[in-house]
Amino acid sequence: MELITLGIGLVVNTFVKNKEVNAAVDDFVSDSVRWVRGWFKKGDHKELVNKLETAPESKEVNEELVKAMGDLSGNEKFMKELERWIRESQKPNPSMKNVLKDVDVKAGGNIKIGDKTVSDQKFDMKNVIERGKFEAGGDFTLGDG
Repeated sequence: MELITLGIGLVVNTFVKNKEVNAAVDDFVSDSVRWVRGWFKKGDHKELVNKLETAPESKEVNEELVKAMGDLSGNEKFMKELERWIRESQKPNPSMKNVLKDVDVKAGGNIKIGDKTVSDQKFDMKNVIERGKFEAGGDFTLGDG
């Protein structure tokens, strides 16, 4: 499949999905939408960004999107970034459990993060805190068992 065709399909699907996952703030979709919007805003397609937000599934918008992506296909930097974006989007999502990011927790008692029992199930990330701050009035436990 031609790279630009695959990219167009991913962009269309990303914009359609964006409305569905907006409340969940899906990082990949949000970042992808911001990335594509940025390219459209740099070129002659600024109005397309507004149309994508108001009627992303209309035939007219899809035709404009295909044209805009075609226009960008001549931009070497865009094509390199698109290729990287496609490669990244095809990577499997890591399996995670008990992963906290950017948290600020204040508890008057004990804090326990993890499962009550140990399991043989494997996760890419488990019992992980990234950029977290905890204040506990008692014990702090991270892990299973």
